[in-house]
This record gives sequence, structure tokens and C-alpha cells, in this order.
Amino acid sequence: MRAVVQNAILLAAAFAAEPASPPPPTEQVVSGTWVLQQVSSRDELERLLPAVIEPALATPHLRGFCLRVPWRAIDGDFSLLEEGRRVARRHGLAFSVRFMAGRHTPDRVFAAGCRSYRVAGTEHDRAPVPFLEDGSPNLVFEEHYDHMISTLAAWCRAREVRLLHLAWYGQNWAELNHGTEVRAQRGYSYESWLNAHRRLIDIGLRQAGEDLAVELPFSGHGPLTDAASAFADHVVSKLGPSRPAFFCQANGWGPNGEWGAPNEATEAAFDRVWEKPICRGLQMIQPRDYPWAEVFARLYQTRATYCEVYASSFTLAGREQLAAEIARFDARCRRETSRLSEPRP
Repeated sequence: MRAVVQNAILLAAAFAAEPASPPPPTEQVVSGTWVLQQVSSRDELERLLPAVIEPALATPHLRGFCLRVPWRAIDGDFSLLEEGRRVARRHGLAFSVRFMAGRHTPDRVFAAGCRSYRVAGTEHDRAPVPFLEDGSPNLVFEEHYDHMISTLAAWCRAREVRLLHLAWYGQNWAELNHGTEVRAQRGYSYESWLNAHRRLIDIGLRQAGEDLAVELPFSGHGPLTDAASAFADHVVSKLGPSRPAFFCQANGWGPNGEWGAPNEATEAAFDRVWEKPICRGLQMIQPRDYPWAEVFARLYQTRATYCEVYASSFTLAGREQLAAEIARFDARCRRETSRLSEPRP
């Protein structure tokens, strides 16, 4: 077991921008391709299983199954996560979970005094504001967020789940939200917004360790290019270089880049994150069919150790090419692990 875990550490270091400092000997890395599916209930999960999820998970050379859920769908009840983990285990795969805050935050958090704004285009949904009217932290949200993450982390550790995807304040998804809705709030300044999110990183890092990695996406609704680099620097300052206890993720992965940016200049500005000594992964921007060889080439260019592909992509015309690229990526991950674990002369 110690040798397997040590190999995982070496693989993370191999793909990082700079050589890793010596990590703890029992650290766990995340690698290879993971199937991603969002559901809001056990009924929805069961409905999608036969036609979408099960065929995807039957693909050879996968590493895991990631279930994305609204915070309110697992608030006080992890039965949805338990079922997702059972599905993964039936296929011999690892399991991870992503929860979404933003408009998916439980109403009880707002009732407790969390500052919020109405989400346009919805009837009742509210999203948390990262700061108060005087620019100070939204401590009510932080308290509930901290409790949720500590509870989730304990659940993960008890069930050998090695990766916990975290959420930002967000709005529609788990990604960063620095859009006009937030910038229009009384008390906004770039520093107050930035510091609020640094505090969420710190909350997540308190749960990260040798047996559980945490992840946060550095993409989202911007402007965000300076913030993404600042968050990478913050993580490195807390953990040291290339530590696989924390992964940053780009959720705009596709033929045109990794960040989902509106133009090449913005995409290039985001790419400064890849110059940082931080572990990273990529998530597909949409559940579509793609030129998979071209798309997977970006994994190698960015030195990502893992990727997430939506389950429905495995049902489309390019599924055989997708399966071939998954096998190549898996072989590369295992080859790098083997090479780095060889004794030095």
C-alpha cells in the first residue's frame, strides 16, 4: 500500500509546473479520467443510470465517478452520495463528490442571516454575497460552509473517498462568480471579494491531508484572470509547491482551451495559472461530442493529472475515439508513475 501511494505522489509531481517538495508518504493523488454527472435527487440518479451513467462507467481504463449535487440536495442527508458511491464501487471505480453553493445553498443558511441577492431569471433562488455592506466577511456563510465541508470530509474519510470537490460562493454552479451581480453589491471592492474567496480556500485546506485531497475550480464568471493566479499563489504559500492535497481545476476544457474564456487573450491570461507549481485537473465545458484526440492533447500540454468528462458524452457518435483517448491517458499516467518510482542509480 505504501508503494502505491508513493507512486501517486510522484505522478502528481511529474505533471506539476515545478518539481514537488517531498510530500507526506501517505498522500493520495487523483489521476486518469472520471465520469461526471449532475443530479438533484436519488430518483434522478436512478432514472439516468440505465441509459447514461452505466454505459459511461463501463468504459475501460476509467479511474472514477464524480457526482455533482446541489448543497440543498445533501443538506443533512447523504443518502444520495451513498448511492453514488455504490454505483461507482459496482464498476470498481473510485468516487468523488462535488457540491454546489450559490443558488443551491439551503434556505436555512439565508434564514440564519447570510447576506444574499436574488438570482435573475429564477422565481425564488438567492445566492450568497461574499462580503457585508461594509466589505467585511460574510461570517454566517463561512460558518455554515465550514460545517458542511468538515462533515463531508469526515464522510469521505470514512468511506475511502480520496477527492472532495468544493464550491465557491458561486451562483449557478460551483465556479467562481465575479460577475456584475456581485460587483454591484454595496460594500464591494476587489480586495473584499478576493479575500472572501481566500478564506474559503483556507477552510478547504483545513480538511485536506494525506488521505484526502480537496479541489476548487479557478474558472467561472469574470473578470477572473488576475484572481485565478492570486488563488494559485495563495495555495502554494500555504502548502508549498505541487502538493497533491489541493488541486485547482479549469472547468472550460474543450477544443479552444481549458478555461471557457470568451477570447484568446483572456484564455492566455488564465494560462498563467499553469506556470504555478500547483496540481491541476480539467473538466469538460459541456456534455457534447468533441474531437477527442485534440481535446485530450490539452491534458498533456497543461500537465493535468486528471480530467472529468460528462456521462452523456459517452453515448454520442465519438464514444469510441473518447474511449481510445481515455486508454492512452491512463497508460501515460501509469507509465509516469512507473518511471518515477524506479530506483535511482
